Amino acid sequence: MTAAMGKGCVFSAIPVALLQGSVTALACFMESALTTSMLDNLSYVGSLLIFCIGVNLVWNQKIRVSNMLPALLVAMAWAEFSW
Repeated sequence: MTAAMGKGCVFSAIPVALLQGSVTALACFMESALTTSMLDNLSYVGSLLIFCIGVNLVWNQKIRVSNMLPALLVAMAWAEFSW
């Protein structure tokens, strides 16, 4: 890829490694705090958000998925505080 795109591709590995490393570290840190119901709700809402991205790509709709990102936190709180 460096031969085709240039030396900048090598340097782009640094921020990618930092971002992915921080996400992995955060996931390891939060592992003990998340319950199975919280992970299930997170998975459901995440799947719906990915579906909305697909709808935007296929049918050229204007669903603003970034405005729906707080739904991930609401879904986890719903699982924690629901009886």
